[in-house]
Amino acid sequence: MERTGKNRLSQRELNGYRQWLAELEEEMTDTPGLSQQLDGDLTLYFSPECPIGRQVYTSFSDEELLESLVETMEGRNGSPRPERLLCVYRWYLEKRFGSLHHACWRARGRSRQQAAERMWPADWPERVDTLPFLKRCASRGVCLDEDARQTLGEYCAAVRRTGQPPCREELPGELDVLFRQVGCTWQTGLELLGIPALSKSVRRHMRRYWARDVGHA
Repeated sequence: MERTGKNRLSQRELNGYRQWLAELEEEMTDTPGLSQQLDGDLTLYFSPECPIGRQVYTSFSDEELLESLVETMEGRNGSPRPERLLCVYRWYLEKRFGSLHHACWRARGRSRQQAAERMWPADWPERVDTLPFLKRCASRGVCLDEDARQTLGEYCAAVRRTGQPPCREELPGELDVLFRQVGCTWQTGLELLGIPALSKSVRRHMRRYWARDVGHA
């Protein structure tokens, strides 16, 4: 890694610099000061304002940079901890997203997307079923008449056919009433039926995620 000129780095060289970053990150356990700054010579290699560092910075996708921040979160509802990152990743996040505050906001959104990916793989429509909801009704002493059962069955069949979960505004009023009868929120009610209950932003992401997953099958 002796190059400091303005020549374009090859993919092999970029990979080498990225590996170097990974090694510096591992060294943070013994050298915590690396979370704050690098030695002067290293800054020339990795600062996004320097010729080589700019190329290393642009080699990272938004998702890769956000992933480093997501990994600092403790639990699904934890807060991103940028101070735990190697300083280079903070430089890159700030440059890419305008500020660390905005990067943290994006990381929270990415964390929610990842949780949805784990919970709702592309074959989720195959598991849509009324039975768990009917068991919930029985546990609450609620006896559904034939019309209500038919409404549930037809709705589940329609969702299985389209493979698209509803947003809050698209939920039929009859189902909203049924959910409230057994003490369910709209999210809990849908999930008992095996249907994802997602915010609009996460739903947009999941539609792309499912289409990509199906395309690679």
